[in-house]
Amino acid sequence: PLITTVLLRVQGLTPARLREFLQVYWGSWERFRFRPEPYAGYWRWQESANFDVRQHLDIVLDRFALPQQQPWINSVMSQPLPIYRPLWKFWLAPNAVGGSLLLMRIHHCYADSASLAQLLEQLFTASPQQHPGLYGAAHPADLDRWLKCAKAWLSERVFGAESPQPEGDAAQAAAAAAGQLPGTFGSNAAMALALAGQLGRYLAQPDDSASNLSPPLTGQRQCCWSVATPDVRLQAAAHTLGVSSRDVLAACITAALRAQLGLSPQALEEAEINLLLPVDVRSQLPASLRPALSEPGNGSGSERLLLPIDGDHFVEQVYRIKQEVRRFRDSLQPLLTWGLTACSAFLPDMVKQTPLWPFAARPSAVLASFDAAAVVRYLAGCRVDELV
Repeated sequence: PLITTVLLRVQGLTPARLREFLQVYWGSWERFRFRPEPYAGYWRWQESANFDVRQHLDIVLDRFALPQQQPWINSVMSQPLPIYRPLWKFWLAPNAVGGSLLLMRIHHCYADSASLAQLLEQLFTASPQQHPGLYGAAHPADLDRWLKCAKAWLSERVFGAESPQPEGDAAQAAAAAAGQLPGTFGSNAAMALALAGQLGRYLAQPDDSASNLSPPLTGQRQCCWSVATPDVRLQAAAHTLGVSSRDVLAACITAALRAQLGLSPQALEEAEINLLLPVDVRSQLPASLRPALSEPGNGSGSERLLLPIDGDHFVEQVYRIKQEVRRFRDSLQPLLTWGLTACSAFLPDMVKQTPLWPFAARPSAVLASFDAAAVVRYLAGCRVDELV
């Protein structure tokens, strides 16, 4: 399963303060009281009968030195989340050297990275005395909302967006609608063919070349991080080269991957390594399906970026990535992948495993990034020094 992990270093955060914070603020999002469960061939949200925040918080009192912190995080990330409870959990190591370590793991079905970043931003405050001002959301009836949106979309495509006709003009309205059907279905058929073509090209892309990054999945996670690179350096490099900071970041990932693939120079010339790019499609969704800013949800599709792993120079890699990204401007693949993922809960296992497998299995790396202001933030009245 796809689990999102968030690591924070929060100075002075105590178990009692975190427990109260989760009870009051985190629990105010009703979705976190629900768990996904299979029902009649599809997945649905089911409220947990015995929900208790204390079951979702582990306190670890070890005084982890800096060299011990990454092995501890690896062990926590390798633990499966129990499926009989809501699929999220917090771990707090208040005695860790350097400041309290707070680790959060949450299943992707609750929120994608953009939604989770917005949720955390609502929980953070600008001063230790301030409380979150706007937080929490009711759990929406997703299935009813989807059905109503689909019905409205189909009615608009077939009968147009005009207001309903009076009952006395029913025959005239039916005749007018019947006259519009050939053109309507013709344009929709052309759109369907374009979508099928893009989806076919997406699925036909080959798997990544075999490397050290493609061993079988065993459930064992490895976590490590580098020294933080100031955003100013990325922005300055992007401005000098005339590209986006995301292009520069992808080129940095490309250069780092070259040393980890375990491929010979000759093999690097022929290798194909892809980077999975989450793409926010919320702006393309109907208003009735678009998650509110305060509502956890998933609104991200994906694109596959072919990395110039054979490039010999950093500048060459940056410009080749820029050219690859230009292909995404009019692409509907993010919307297609989001739609297939969203509908997969209603598909039989035999059907849904085939189209969904390439979206997650083929790329060797994932780049998820979001913009954040470089300002001091507080969580439960304690200063946040690091957020990964």
